[in-house]
Amino acid sequence: MIGGQRMLRDATASLLSAQDGLRVLGTFESVTQYLADGAGGRPAVLVLDCDGCGSEIPQAVATLRSAKIDSKILMLCRHISEELVRCTIAQRAGGIILKSYATEEIRAAIAYVATGRTVMPVGWQRLVAAQARERLEMSPRQREILALIAEGRCTQEIAAQLDLSPNTVKFHIRALYARLGVRNRVEAANKHAQMTSGGG
Repeated sequence: MIGGQRMLRDATASLLSAQDGLRVLGTFESVTQYLADGAGGRPAVLVLDCDGCGSEIPQAVATLRSAKIDSKILMLCRHISEELVRCTIAQRAGGIILKSYATEEIRAAIAYVATGRTVMPVGWQRLVAAQARERLEMSPRQREILALIAEGRCTQEIAAQLDLSPNTVKFHIRALYARLGVRNRVEAANKHAQMTSGGG
């Protein structure tokens, strides 16, 4: 087990050690400490406590990956977030389990992940879909500009048609790119096509 408050980490490790067929090889304050002191243990599954770590989690998982750690990585947290789900998927981690799970459920999840399969909390797909929908919500003006971009109109043409300054149009376009997760007009037009055909 890696991360989290020491008392909780040790208590969780103690509870898990009492489960049949499960052996906790050690607890570590951080990935750095694990790599320095405990990498020789080579557990089947590393349980990484994500609470309080925020943006450090992707870096922690990447550090384990770059150290050629073969262990499966299982995220442990109080609540799932879109960022944690995306990190789990991007880093090909073994999944996410919640601290609200019963000890037996955590044991079963660890055993499941050890076989190379993935576990995720109920509702994780809805969470990611809801966040994606929120990002795609646009003002009527942004929708107008996106439609004109999809028609191949340049900034000056859009400004003239909507009676806006070119700088205002540029501002809206930058905001659109960020909201849609695109980098240029071609990608924006493709995203518009997906949205209007029901694919986005």
